[in-house]
Amino acid sequence: MQLRLFVLCSALYLLGSSREPPWGDSHVVYDTTQALIDRAELDVHLDGPPQFFVFRGSAKFGVFPLGNVVALAPGYLLYKALRHLTWLPDRALYNTCCHLSPAMMMAAACVLFFRLAHRRGASERSATFLTLTFGFGTLAFIYARCMFSEALQTLALLWVFERTLNQAETPTLSGMGWLGIAAGVLVNSKLVHVLALPPIAIYLVYAHRHRLGPFLRALPLGAVAFAEFCAVLLLHNHLKTGSFLHSGYHDEEGAFSGAVMPALYGLYLSTGKGLFFYSPPLLLGVLGLRRSLERFRAETLLSLSLVAIFTLVNAKFRFWHADYCWGPRHLLPVMPLMLLWAFPWIEETSRAIRRTLLIATFSLGIAVQTLGAAFYWDHYIRILIAVKDQTGAEGWFQADLSHAHYIPSFSPLRGHRWLLEHVISGDRALDRDAPWKKIVPQSANLDDAWSRLRIDWWPLEWFYQTPQATAAVEGALAGLGVVAMASGWLVIRRLVTLDRFRNR
Repeated sequence: MQLRLFVLCSALYLLGSSREPPWGDSHVVYDTTQALIDRAELDVHLDGPPQFFVFRGSAKFGVFPLGNVVALAPGYLLYKALRHLTWLPDRALYNTCCHLSPAMMMAAACVLFFRLAHRRGASERSATFLTLTFGFGTLAFIYARCMFSEALQTLALLWVFERTLNQAETPTLSGMGWLGIAAGVLVNSKLVHVLALPPIAIYLVYAHRHRLGPFLRALPLGAVAFAEFCAVLLLHNHLKTGSFLHSGYHDEEGAFSGAVMPALYGLYLSTGKGLFFYSPPLLLGVLGLRRSLERFRAETLLSLSLVAIFTLVNAKFRFWHADYCWGPRHLLPVMPLMLLWAFPWIEETSRAIRRTLLIATFSLGIAVQTLGAAFYWDHYIRILIAVKDQTGAEGWFQADLSHAHYIPSFSPLRGHRWLLEHVISGDRALDRDAPWKKIVPQSANLDDAWSRLRIDWWPLEWFYQTPQATAAVEGALAGLGVVAMASGWLVIRRLVTLDRFRNR
């Protein structure tokens, strides 16, 4: 079942992938990937916000961890292999191939979620449905189809969590080695994730408090594996900055100088960035938390501690909102942990209630992710900035976009729905019924925004360029469609077979 789910999720993610090239910090990371593959170097030659870079001598480096750079290599290698087919349009090929790695990594994260749900006693039917709910009804879908590092972070944290639970039961030399590797990947995906490791260590020691011998004998290989990844991290720091302990990330006002309470409200409850607005299925985890604590107390406390650490660290981060992006992307790595709290409660509810909750949250989640995938979110944010600049309304800040975070009329959820309605109807008069008109009735010229607006789906980058390009994308769509349908049929067949077996 796990292989079938991986193939199904991979195919669906690739079918629905973005048409955009890397933007923002993902541009810096992907450019570093290209430098590593093409020149065996890590310095980059592009412009951008100064906080994205660190200078040493004549070299210019991205401040981001090396794990993200290496993780994006498969997509660039695929591009380099296919670009020799001169009849393929280069820009479309580049924009499409770069999304390969995030799609595959998020599909792998879905498989780990399925494994963890099954481990908690969920039936294959429930585990499969909640896996697809996580994969396509939460922010996981958005960040599987774009270039940011959340796919790697989510995969790494789930891998660490799964290996921790496994080694808490039966520690082995190889098992601890894989846990060390997973922890190394996690830290190299984002340096601040090192704060997630103390609860992991405490949980393992607590689990083996009565039989420390086997655990201590298995520990050295894991420690060595983790140390090797830490050595890579430190050497990367030294290459960039001349210091083993300084990554080069800098901010004049202090990166972790943010106000916690407004950020906590923004991350969880605000209409512009709130986690439960952007990933409605997570409400099932909240409803099941009490039962999860009763049934899997230590495991649930571990996941709660990880959620708390990620939340507080990102609340202190001055750019907790992660603009210009869709939803609270910094919290994506802990979202699957929160959804796991739904087990075993969801299986113990009545069939009617369970079906209603699952269908309702899954449908809402799909609707929200469809809005997020309809356009690259940068379009709407730049519309808000244009309105701010043209109307002169007070209390708006381009760097933080606090109006978009906290005022419902400016929420990207409403904004993307408004834009999609105009695109479907072909109505260029964006300013006529803008969702913020009751608050800011002044007129704004949004003609430039309309000219830039485009549906964010990768085949649209290929169609009508050349007959060969159109034929290539039609073939790719057909191939991915066949794979998705075949793997989906195999998943359904497996579930039907299990039902028949139980009925006997």
